[in-house]
Amino acid sequence: RHTLVSLVSTSTIEGLLHDTNLPAERCYKMICLPSVSTLQGVCLMVPKDHSDDNNIKTMFESLGGCIECESEEVMRAMMVPTGLMGPMYAILQSNRDWLVEKGVPPGDASFFLAKLYLGMMRDAEKDCRDPERFDNLIDEQTPGGLNEQSIENLKRMNAFDSYRSAMDSMLSRLEGKTDGYVDNT
Repeated sequence: RHTLVSLVSTSTIEGLLHDTNLPAERCYKMICLPSVSTLQGVCLMVPKDHSDDNNIKTMFESLGGCIECESEEVMRAMMVPTGLMGPMYAILQSNRDWLVEKGVPPGDASFFLAKLYLGMMRDAEKDCRDPERFDNLIDEQTPGGLNEQSIENLKRMNAFDSYRSAMDSMLSRLEGKTDGYVDNT
């Protein structure tokens, strides 16, 4: 009769089942970011919704979207990019500081960057269930233009590899294998 949806990121389905004695089809784990408070986020849920009318998934869909993860391992992997929210803000801060150094008033720099990145995210969100969407957006960059050159420069500086290493380290922390810090030795 009761259904449990745990919002505790460190909980496990096995532990929840053990602690509650609920049947497996009545026990879920859900992870989300604060953006669900404005119906702009996405929820991660495990296991898939077993309710008769999919009311658990429907409830989460109303917060901005829901992905039913095949397993807790998949959910852990999908939790990793949520740890890139802070670095995204750090990129905005770095961009702002660079613009201010070039003489742009701080308020103008912050406003411009927030709107610029919001526009980019809205472009990325269109057709976002298409697994080739991001590839297509990259391919749309003007040949020889500033964006194509920036991608190449960042590749040469191993920026994208650094992000992958940071993500691998976060996953290792979530799996309890390491403390999550990258070893630079």
